[in-house]
Amino acid sequence: MGEMEKMETIDPKALTELTRELIEIDSPVGYYPEIHAWLKEKLASWGYTMEVDRKATAYVRVEGEDPSRTVMVGAHLDTLGLVVRGFNDDGTLRVRQLGGVNYHSLEGETCRVLCRDGRVVPGQIICTKHSVHVFEDAKTIQRDEDTMAVSLIADVASPADAKALGVTQGAICAIDPHFQAFDNGYIVSRNIDDKGAVAALLDTLRWLHETGKKPAYTTLFAFPIYEEIGHGGAYVPSEVEEYVALDITLIGPDYDADEHQVGVICSDHKGPYDWELTNRLIRCAESACTPGRWNTQVCFHYSTDANAAYVLGNNLRSGAFGMACLNTHGRERCHVDALVETERLARAYLMDAGIDRAEA
Repeated sequence: MGEMEKMETIDPKALTELTRELIEIDSPVGYYPEIHAWLKEKLASWGYTMEVDRKATAYVRVEGEDPSRTVMVGAHLDTLGLVVRGFNDDGTLRVRQLGGVNYHSLEGETCRVLCRDGRVVPGQIICTKHSVHVFEDAKTIQRDEDTMAVSLIADVASPADAKALGVTQGAICAIDPHFQAFDNGYIVSRNIDDKGAVAALLDTLRWLHETGKKPAYTTLFAFPIYEEIGHGGAYVPSEVEEYVALDITLIGPDYDADEHQVGVICSDHKGPYDWELTNRLIRCAESACTPGRWNTQVCFHYSTDANAAYVLGNNLRSGAFGMACLNTHGRERCHVDALVETERLARAYLMDAGIDRAEA
């Protein structure tokens, strides 16, 4: 990649706004009507056609300079959520988690109950021992699926009252993200995982459209809706040779990272990513990213759609990278720098900046 291309700018404010727009559209695991409608319209404004497979993964196909190979980059549209499994006697809703929910981070949070008949009912996630003024063990009781419930913000005192509002078993709860962007570039919100990476890929598609550039190879941009429960990437079109997932990376002990960085994932709890593809991503980071704003990671309690696709038997190479976030699966925090570096790395990968010219 030449120096001029390397220095092409990415607008941090526009990327932040695109992330906000995505985050504020409800798309908990398996619920795609709103996000698909928005995505189809956004892509059409740039001249792209969106296709959707039977697994509700949305795709955009972009012809490459070399159409004999097909690669795929993906970022998942789904977020954490809850599904209604029943009713308590007082009309509160018993729920199960959709994805790796930390109930301690949800207590007191507001949500929207997305009913099967199209109605939306506001709710609040509470512990059954919800007040220190009422319950002796309010501070110490474990927060889990047996002690947490959704209290509808309505005059509800029985299961019949809740059902009259349209709530049934199988309704899905979307948790309020409370997006905040600060003047110094920090972003605090639920669902940066993975709407921040989706924004980076969408902005990359916009860039390809506006510049007329083509990726090195024909590229499928994929947006699954079941990643948070482990099988978003289970199906991959057969022509795909390698699948690179864009997803959050981690901050904390064992992770040499901060909120300004993009991380290249070398291995996760399913095992290592492809050796050569990961080395190419590292070379892309060396070429395209700001020095000091990228890292490599081994993620213990984490995996991505790309490795799910790999271990489920698809004949492909897997790789992954993404923006570093603090407090993952809670109200997450990153800096717009991390989103910018993630997009730089995505552009570099697509333009084949990581190829080892000495071996080519």
